[in-house]
Amino acid sequence: MIFLGSCSPIHCRIVVCAVGLVCTQIAVLAGQGICYNWGWEKTDMHDTIPFLMLGIGVDDIFVICNALDQTSLKLPATSRIKQALAHSGPSITITSVTNALAFYAGSYSSIVALRSFCSFCFVCIMMLYLSVLTVFLPVLFWDTWRVSKKVSDLFGILTFLKEDTIFCCKGRFLSQQQREFGAI
Repeated sequence: MIFLGSCSPIHCRIVVCAVGLVCTQIAVLAGQGICYNWGWEKTDMHDTIPFLMLGIGVDDIFVICNALDQTSLKLPATSRIKQALAHSGPSITITSVTNALAFYAGSYSSIVALRSFCSFCFVCIMMLYLSVLTVFLPVLFWDTWRVSKKVSDLFGILTFLKEDTIFCCKGRFLSQQQREFGAI
C-alpha cells in the first residue's frame, strides 16, 4: 500500500507519501507560473486546478508504488525500481499524455474561461509528469534502498511500530511477501 504499507517501521512510506503530495503542488505552481509568464489570464475556474492535479498525481504515484510492491523484496533497489518503471511507466505516460491532449483540445474552445482553464491544465499536467519523474522517483528509489537495508522510516522515529504490536494490528495485515522478508 502506498501510505502505511504494513505499518511496520520498515514498510512505512510516510516520507514518500509527503513527497508525492509536494510533487503535485510543485507541478501546479510551476504550471501556473509558466502560464502567468506567458500572459494568460486566470478565472474563478482555475481554483479547482490543484484538486484536479492532486487526483491525477496521486493516481500516477499509486500506479508506480503498486508496481514496486509487486516486485520481490529480495532484489536490489535498482532492479526493483527498473521492474516497477517497466511495468508502470507506459501507463502513467499514456494517461498523462491523454489527459494533456484532452485539455489541449479544450484550449481551442470559443469560451474564453474554458480556453484559459484547459490551457492552464495542459501545462500543469505536463509539469506534473515531469515532477513525478524528477522529484518523486528519486525519493522512491531512496525509500526502496531503505527498505532493502531494513532501516526504519523517518530516521528511526517510528521504531515503536513493530509488526507484533497493537499499533500494527499484531501483523494481521502483512502480505506474505512482507512476512517472508522479515522486520527489524
